[in-house]
Amino acid sequence: MHIEERLEFLDSLPPLKTPTTRAFSAELPTAKNTQVPIDPDKESGTVGPDMMNIYLPGVSVQNREDVDNCKLLMQNYASQKYDKVKELHQWYKEYTDGLFKLGWTINQIHSQNKIIQKTGLTMDAVAFDILQSLVGTNAPRLAALTGKAVEGVKSEDGLIKIYDRNASKGYEATFDISPAWQTREGSPMMILSCTSVDIRESSRGILWWKSTTRSTTVKSEATPVYLNTKVYGLVRNKVLQLLGNAADDFLDSIPGYQ
Repeated sequence: MHIEERLEFLDSLPPLKTPTTRAFSAELPTAKNTQVPIDPDKESGTVGPDMMNIYLPGVSVQNREDVDNCKLLMQNYASQKYDKVKELHQWYKEYTDGLFKLGWTINQIHSQNKIIQKTGLTMDAVAFDILQSLVGTNAPRLAALTGKAVEGVKSEDGLIKIYDRNASKGYEATFDISPAWQTREGSPMMILSCTSVDIRESSRGILWWKSTTRSTTVKSEATPVYLNTKVYGLVRNKVLQLLGNAADDFLDSIPGYQ
């Protein structure tokens, strides 16, 4: 795909309906509207509308910012074309097609409609169930980090408001918890996922949901992806221009990591 085509695609995007969030460090208490430097040698997490990005040690600050910004812009784009709850498959395809045009390589998409036979399910447990087949030996570690991300967001009202900004009303909720790491070549790689689950048992939403029935129906889309940093470097400024100040207002760091 030529650079001109990528730029034409970005020029065609509708105005951003939702502002973005600001990345924050997971090690120190979060001060409102205060930037805290991220240590790339340590784990960290970012929260945005309906999403949490979890970074393993070794992911550069630039790569973390690129992941956050790409996802935020393309989720907004896909959500203006499809309903994420009612049209999850179409929404996810539009989302990944958009990421491809920014320079992301999209591998095989794993679509699942499954029933998890277990009571006491929580948001992070469902996320782990979806991700574990795609992350191999890292699965136990990512299970712990996923739990930390959810608890970290629940610990602060400001983060809850960011996460719930686009929350839809009704019994079904969608969420995106994506672990990311850096390849030897310096590219960010992650498991990109979106999951839909029935949360009628929770009056406070997905963050506090805990299943009481013996089985839970889950719909999910997930795929390993990585970013061609050379290609993205050609469109990064255009992405930042489209996000504008929104990117400073709508992403924040998740506390609780070591």
